[in-house]
Amino acid sequence: MIEQPDLRRTGRPTLADIARALGVSEATVSRALRGSPEISEQTRAAIRRVARELGYVPNAAARSLARQTSRTLGLLVPDVTDPIHALIVAGFGRAADSRGYTVIVMDGSRDEARRARSLRTLIEHQAEGIAFCSTPIPMREAIEEIRPAHAVFIMHEGADALSPSETPLGRMRADDEHGIRLMIEHLLALGKQRFSYVNGPDIASNRLRRNAILRSLEALGIEPRIREYSTGEEQADFETVARLVARERPDALLCYDDKMALNMLDALRREEVSVPDDLAVTGFDGIPFAAISNPRLTTVIQPADLLGETAAGALFDAIENGTPPPDITLPVTLAIRGSSRRRVPESGAGVAAPQAKS
Repeated sequence: MIEQPDLRRTGRPTLADIARALGVSEATVSRALRGSPEISEQTRAAIRRVARELGYVPNAAARSLARQTSRTLGLLVPDVTDPIHALIVAGFGRAADSRGYTVIVMDGSRDEARRARSLRTLIEHQAEGIAFCSTPIPMREAIEEIRPAHAVFIMHEGADALSPSETPLGRMRADDEHGIRLMIEHLLALGKQRFSYVNGPDIASNRLRRNAILRSLEALGIEPRIREYSTGEEQADFETVARLVARERPDALLCYDDKMALNMLDALRREEVSVPDDLAVTGFDGIPFAAISNPRLTTVIQPADLLGETAAGALFDAIENGTPPPDITLPVTLAIRGSSRRRVPESGAGVAAPQAKS
């Protein structure tokens, strides 16, 4: 029976408690728990057994101090309940776990004060790399603020998101421009002529997708003109847009993202507008719900989990090898489904965009 240590002062067992219980030095305990071959297997087994009996848990902060590395990554996300952000978090976390890194996910909301507190927490926890997901903070400002930690930017939403740069800044994004081009080509092949667009929030990705529609139409020899609608996040807002659509009768309604498209499908149904018979409705992102809606939603699928994995990989290379994070654009896929095709068997099969650019 191992004598239980007095934990009134520390609150948890320490290396000293294990050493005292076995009559060995703290250095021996430390080396044994690290699996050092300098310690006999018999002694290592005894030390591991006592550590278990005492409920010993290694102090990560102390180990970080000794190694001068925290093996910790930070991830700022504006909304973890958003399906795309959730996939990014999953991919990022999976990659980090495979390399022995801990991930701290913090609120990266568009509220500046809240985001600043989250970033300060990550810095205080000595995160060696931080991924900014869909945040509006200027990239160079963020890089300077967290230095010497490394930064990457996933689906960046700042004013500088699309600005050219002489050197890579660690931007990880999907090829939205090509995804929109694939969508426009699909709708034109169906004979669609009266295009409309439901705007998202006033952020970089909305401006990119809207402008990509106009550029795609112009490149294909079509007058670059679309009817634009704006909406909030309440169901009443979508119902207002649906009434306008029912009156104005465009034959193609492209939505900023899948969540908006799914809300529009519901609102249009209330207005007795038949999709796809009266008009085609399309989304963007490829969230899981888009594949089970009625009708199933035609959309551009972003490789969200791969974006998370790629961002984590870029941070590994920066931390371990000193390699500056590159700018990476990943390909997207067009999923043609029932919301844009009438009386044709639905298929989730996609048309792949070109290979990733970096």
